[in-house]
Amino acid sequence: MGIVEETQVSKNMTFVPATEIKGSRVVNVKEENLGKIEEVMIDSEQGRIAYVVLSFGGLLGMGNKLFAIPWESLEYNRGDYILRVDKSILEKAEGFDEEAWTLTHDELVSVYKHCGIEPYWK
Repeated sequence: MGIVEETQVSKNMTFVPATEIKGSRVVNVKEENLGKIEEVMIDSEQGRIAYVVLSFGGLLGMGNKLFAIPWESLEYNRGDYILRVDKSILEKAEGFDEEAWTLTHDELVSVYKHCGIEPYWK
């Protein structure tokens, strides 16, 4: 038998129900409202959040585009999530169909690359 290594677990861990994440406002670092989190997508094989679905743009909820946003690109701050990706990246990105929120592996790779985030599975 090998030696079991102990790992230090942060005492400042925070657990948040997905139901509280859904509907949260997303802002950028300038505190401009970018939209809200519509869904939290879980990678069931890795056991972690793969991405969130962000509704962005439109007026009074009309014409919103949906985007996959890597979980690692968000930071929680006083009830909002701050997107650490420039707003222009969202404006240039292609959204996806509101009926097809599940991405293929290749699409998810593209999302992470577009946002300049290293994929968690690498």
